[in-house]
Amino acid sequence: MFEYSLGKTKSQLVLKHAKVMNVFSNEWIEQDIAIQYGTIVGVGAYEGETEIDLTGKYVVPGFIDAHMHIESTLVAPEELSKVLLAQGTTTILSDPHELVNVKGAEALDYVLQAGRNTTLDIYTMLPSSVPCFDKDTNGAGEFTAAQMSAYIDDPNVIGLGEVMRVKDVVLEEEKMVEKLDLFKDKPIDGHAPNVSGKELEAYRFADILTDHESSTYEEALDKLRCGFYVLIREGSQAKNLEPIVKGFLAHGIPFTRTAFCTDDRHLDDILNEGHISHCIQKAIALGVDEFTAYKMATLHPATIYGLRRKGAVAAGYQADLVVLNDPKTVAIDCVYKNGHKATLKHLKAIEPSEDLLHTVVIPEVLKEDIQIKRRDKNHVIEVESDSLLTKHVEEEVPGYVYFEPEAPYNKAVVVERHGKNGNIATAILKGFNLTQGAIGSTIAHDSHNMILVGDNDDDILLAAKTLEHFQGGYVLVQNHEVKHIIPCPIAGLISTQKAQVVSGLLKELKEDAHKMGVPASLDPFQALSFLALPVIPEIRLLDGGLYDVVQEQFIKP
Repeated sequence: MFEYSLGKTKSQLVLKHAKVMNVFSNEWIEQDIAIQYGTIVGVGAYEGETEIDLTGKYVVPGFIDAHMHIESTLVAPEELSKVLLAQGTTTILSDPHELVNVKGAEALDYVLQAGRNTTLDIYTMLPSSVPCFDKDTNGAGEFTAAQMSAYIDDPNVIGLGEVMRVKDVVLEEEKMVEKLDLFKDKPIDGHAPNVSGKELEAYRFADILTDHESSTYEEALDKLRCGFYVLIREGSQAKNLEPIVKGFLAHGIPFTRTAFCTDDRHLDDILNEGHISHCIQKAIALGVDEFTAYKMATLHPATIYGLRRKGAVAAGYQADLVVLNDPKTVAIDCVYKNGHKATLKHLKAIEPSEDLLHTVVIPEVLKEDIQIKRRDKNHVIEVESDSLLTKHVEEEVPGYVYFEPEAPYNKAVVVERHGKNGNIATAILKGFNLTQGAIGSTIAHDSHNMILVGDNDDDILLAAKTLEHFQGGYVLVQNHEVKHIIPCPIAGLISTQKAQVVSGLLKELKEDAHKMGVPASLDPFQALSFLALPVIPEIRLLDGGLYDVVQEQFIKP
């Protein structure tokens, strides 16, 4: 290959006269990029068998999402590949803990196989916390270190996924220690919302490398000081980029140990606003210099995860390139993946097993199963705008003997959907403001039981029956009629439809949810999905009842 770098032999492809971003020197330099067998062999003055004139264009490295869940996009890896490549994302770090919570190793095998079937580079962080909470009911049971060891040598498995069981880490619980030891020479992702002080120090001492759960500048700075890489998240519901970036800029904090991630971002948001491209554009608009913003999407995540051939336009690096018309607005002209223009051709999707397509098994749910007795003061879940956090409030709610939802309250219901115990739990929800109907989903982090929210029992029950019939997905019921359904039969999490179809359905569904009263600051289904996640404060609804995350105990009805 040296003859190509030395310019003695013409390379297969040379991109000519581009303004190339050098992420090492923070310069734009007009140069040629010589590419052979999908690798950049030289940057300078070169001749090629094929030459493409990029005069007036800008070239930057392909974008990397430092932490995301494929399942949250609602589409299979093959469909997601086409969508993300068009947005300039050429590599993702994926944690498939949603799938694994539902169907264990069978689901992991499926997503790894599908990931190898894509043009997009998908690297997997094995789920560390399945289940994330022992008192919640998931489908797969426990995913152990022994099970993980079978995947440790897979070239697409590069680390341990977000360690949500913080207490297990700091108390050196044996099963968690086994997992940490298994990955002692690989990157380990963290998940530590509102963890601070000595507990955070102990968590970092366990060699946990990153955290993506900071929602404020102060929390991000605290974790940075402890030695974590701060993954700045901009998802569909958790929009943490602006407060963290503004805080860093105001206080002169360097971005050298930060990277962008989306965590959970819906397909329609990706298509309408962008993916990591959206993070770059937003950061630049807030005042981050463009070299820093692009490095947070390229060189920084590549460095964090040891992707030594990614993240730069330089000799020896993978020819994953984004050609821009305007770097400040991240206006994408085209994308090159492994030295070829990304054509976004159709890929035949890997077919999941029949077992993976039939995972929604619920009991018959009756009105008497979802009643809430009114008290002088009831425990209430209050949702927060642009955040995954909730507030635990106690207040008088309307109704006589039983709670009857009226503004600003709704009824929330969780139904165990893995056919294990038939549990049904209810709670009062504030701030969701849904009227004249109900919405429901089988996507409820991380155990993924069925979760429903509505202002009347009939529509809640209809939503449950509809989700069972379609074997999972999203549903919206209005005035006793099913108005929208997005079937997601792969583990009750992923659709088998094309990305454009799912995006269109999702857009309509969310628009109608907002018309029915859900505030614009809430992504209706992202907010719904996280109401059952017991590792984020302050209060959640599990299949076993209302759970106080701060006090670490179920609330007595």
